[in-house]
Amino acid sequence: MEIRSLLLLFLLALGTSSQAQIQVIGKVIEFNEKGKTIGVPDANIYWLSSTLGTVTDSLGNFKIPYHNTLRKLVISSVGYRPDTIPVNRPNLGNIVLYTRVVLDEVVVEKEVASLQKSLFKIQNVVSVDSREMLKAACCNLSESFETNPTVDVNISDAVLGAKQIQMLGLNSPYLLFTQENMPSIRGASQVFGLSFIPGSWIDGIQITKGAGTVINGYESISGHINSELVKPLSDKTFFLNLYSNNYERYEFNSRLNQTIGDNLGVGMYMHANLRDGIIDANGDSFLDTPLGHQVNFMNRWQYMNPQSGWVSFATIQYLSDTKKMGQTDFDFQTLSDRFPHVGSFVKKTIYQVLLCRQAEYTHRGSGFFRLFYRWRRYHWRRLICGNRYCICIYHWRNVG
Repeated sequence: MEIRSLLLLFLLALGTSSQAQIQVIGKVIEFNEKGKTIGVPDANIYWLSSTLGTVTDSLGNFKIPYHNTLRKLVISSVGYRPDTIPVNRPNLGNIVLYTRVVLDEVVVEKEVASLQKSLFKIQNVVSVDSREMLKAACCNLSESFETNPTVDVNISDAVLGAKQIQMLGLNSPYLLFTQENMPSIRGASQVFGLSFIPGSWIDGIQITKGAGTVINGYESISGHINSELVKPLSDKTFFLNLYSNNYERYEFNSRLNQTIGDNLGVGMYMHANLRDGIIDANGDSFLDTPLGHQVNFMNRWQYMNPQSGWVSFATIQYLSDTKKMGQTDFDFQTLSDRFPHVGSFVKKTIYQVLLCRQAEYTHRGSGFFRLFYRWRRYHWRRLICGNRYCICIYHWRNVG
């Protein structure tokens, strides 16, 4: 009896041991674009309704211990449809996984607003790009703020047609105007200086409310307005804009850019406007809007070397601006005082040569500019410019 019991226990242990040694093997494959089969690596293989499982090797092969209480294997992998197969033999052979439905690439795009407020700067800076200029049919720097709620534009002199900008309740003398971080409109030039920068030349405007940094100047008590001009290397090759309205105002804007090699670009910018229609809607014999014409020409060179980090600009600009205002029957040719008519004639001609050089390391340069008046009054001012050198020559002539 004891011998029979020992024999039965031995056979039972032998059967259990042989069952534990049985391995279910197979290979997980897929069809590639050429129709050939390739192994699927790192696919999950596990028994259904259990936590017992394994993964395939780099060639897609696998082996998993057999359990007589488990009858089905689940094969799954990321990007493939899972499959469940019954296990009725030790070698399952090739198991084909099919990819899920592949959708086309989804691109999420959002158009950046033309008016943005920086959330990462300490100062209250609002950036305006060139698309904001498109809201006005014709514009210069002074007229570009008429569609901007950040800055208030008021007419300071109805006879002259001069405009001034207000920020935080203070007028233009308390504002700092810079062009590419270089002081541009200062002193008496603020009367008409905003109209000397055509809107088609502006690539972007940065408006800072409140006291600004002293890096660009000390005048920014109520705010700082910096205008960025278009660059020959990044601007479109050709641009043309024509404008006219029922007040007999005509404008011509053109930009022509050409790249010379990979690092050098040259641009020819032209702006001209004419207003010669006599408008007296209220019949008081005074012009409602001043007459005048302006010719503005700029030749700009840009050099940029991404390897060394050098960026250089050379600009030659010519500007001629003429304005006539007063009574409709005033003779601007004779300027005679023999008749009781009121009128005035203002002509300004500016010649400007500007050379700028920028480097990626910190350096401080200096520049000078000189104003020439008809009554031979000379005035020198020194500009301190961070990270750039500037040489500016201005010729300003006042007649009348």
